[in-house]
Amino acid sequence: MRTKVGLWIDHRKAIVVTVTDKGEEMGLVVSTVQKQLRRSGDSPLKGRYEQQQVPSDDSRQRTLTQYLNIYYDAVIACIGDAESILIFGPGEAKGELKK
Repeated sequence: MRTKVGLWIDHRKAIVVTVTDKGEEMGLVVSTVQKQLRRSGDSPLKGRYEQQQVPSDDSRQRTLTQYLNIYYDAVIACIGDAESILIFGPGEAKGELKK
């Protein structure tokens, strides 16, 4: 059986269309990734401010990467053992998934 997959993906959701000899099937994978992770802590303009309350940028990037890896694993599970895959969509998610 020949399986072909069309995948539209960005960092928020992926739409997977699978075409086989038996017909077409469409799936949706929604990401829990927040594009801009919020910093916790007080604002320096509003009063008390401590550096320990604000996570460093590399810590935020590691958290984002962990969420994206979970999301990409879910997308890969939906693709299965496709004979051919067409990946498209805006932004960097296409290249990140391909890697």
